[in-house]
Amino acid sequence: MRVLFVMPYGALAASSRTRVYQYFPYLDRAGISYDVLTVFPDARIHGITLPLLRGPARKVVYYVEGWVRTLCVGWRTLLRARRYDVLFFQRAMLPPPVPALLRWRKTRIVYDFDDATFTTDVTERSLVNRIVRWRNSRGLPPMLRTSAHAIVENDYTRAYAERYCPRVSTITGPIDTDRYRPLESPKPCGSPVVLGWIGSPTTEKYLETIRRPLEEVGRRFSNVRLVLVGASSFEVAGLPTERLKWDVEREVADLRTFDIGLMPLPDDEWTRGKGGYKLLQYMAVGIPAVTSPVGVNRVLVSDGADGFWAAGEEAWTDRLCRLIRDADLRRNTGAAGRRKMEREYALSVSADRWIEILKATCPDPSASSASSTA
Repeated sequence: MRVLFVMPYGALAASSRTRVYQYFPYLDRAGISYDVLTVFPDARIHGITLPLLRGPARKVVYYVEGWVRTLCVGWRTLLRARRYDVLFFQRAMLPPPVPALLRWRKTRIVYDFDDATFTTDVTERSLVNRIVRWRNSRGLPPMLRTSAHAIVENDYTRAYAERYCPRVSTITGPIDTDRYRPLESPKPCGSPVVLGWIGSPTTEKYLETIRRPLEEVGRRFSNVRLVLVGASSFEVAGLPTERLKWDVEREVADLRTFDIGLMPLPDDEWTRGKGGYKLLQYMAVGIPAVTSPVGVNRVLVSDGADGFWAAGEEAWTDRLCRLIRDADLRRNTGAAGRRKMEREYALSVSADRWIEILKATCPDPSASSASSTA
């Protein structure tokens, strides 16, 4: 069996890394060969978020470049399709007429998308954002209609995919629980309690929704600090704040410095489609998470058992203060979250389902060929 993976980004991008690349060792063990095509390879990934922060002109350049690159990858995919048993698209939306031609050639396709890619972040009101929203809402349905199977993150995105694709499976995360592990020994007594958040400059705006609870924490406690991994400028008056540059090699080590994980979100059509990956990371390293009860967050976290929901500023202040005061509560809640990750969202568990989807989509599952690199 031979598979071609087509993705917008390389392994440095979280969606590509978690939804495809981390499965490759399992494909190798299963004897499935594969090639990869990317729109923006890793050599370009460091500049991906920067144009989104520097005004409309840079955004236009970025999206035009992305359209040209996607068009080229689309035609390369069409020309090479007959060499493969299955084409696997991760978020990539090929421009017309490529999806129609793939459908006409009866190509066997699996389509995976994590966030609500049929829309955009509704907090941004720019013209560029409206154009991207229009493109996404029209680009995703043809890809799903062309596919034999779709893989999504949660029930919200599943409901959308089922409108166009005959078979849809939900695989949340997953997380490599062999790599993401708790600290082997507890922190020294008297260490500051660390409130932690991991993300990117494009998502740190959600921290604004809990600014006042964080300020209140700073007023009530002198032994608490805030650590932000991947943020660019967020600070809280009265609460010592440290910003760390995100690095894939340091990611787990940085997460292990946290005592409490934060995942605030507003409730809108974009955030309801999010996959909750921050929560998976926090819980996998054994720390309690406090989250807005939005979308899949309500499924990942059982309130009061393996984490806490916080709807509104008063609830955020209450949950954070309870956890800061009670080390046993932090430890027990974090341990319960870790057990849930191992049981339900571990990569080793999801890999079997993921590979079965590929095999079921393949017209001849016994097909095999030598692995190569695109």
